[in-house]
Amino acid sequence: MKRPTIRDVAERAGVSKTTVSHVINATRFVEEDTKLRVLAVISELGYRPSIAARSLTTNRTQTVGVIVSDVSNYFFAEVLRGVEDVLMPESYGLVVCNTPRPLNAKSITWTCSCASG
Repeated sequence: MKRPTIRDVAERAGVSKTTVSHVINATRFVEEDTKLRVLAVISELGYRPSIAARSLTTNRTQTVGVIVSDVSNYFFAEVLRGVEDVLMPESYGLVVCNTPRPLNAKSITWTCSCASG
């Protein structure tokens, strides 16, 4: 079974994709009965917004990357747990890269410049 899309929700609720988006993101006023209808369809279909599609529209990934020299080191594990504890309530994701080489400012700068394009 394919994952339901915003188009599926809009068609089933009898509204536009824009209205569905406004209900999900609370970006403008939507009549209460329309909002309830859209939310009911979202629940019925099990719709979840696509993080990839949202990042293309907003130009934000809501993802933080962390590079550590040894992820099995207890210190880094605790730091990553703390980072994750801060990010999760804000709906941010965490990508962790483990490198066997010692990290220094030069290698971090190179990695960051490659990641940004």
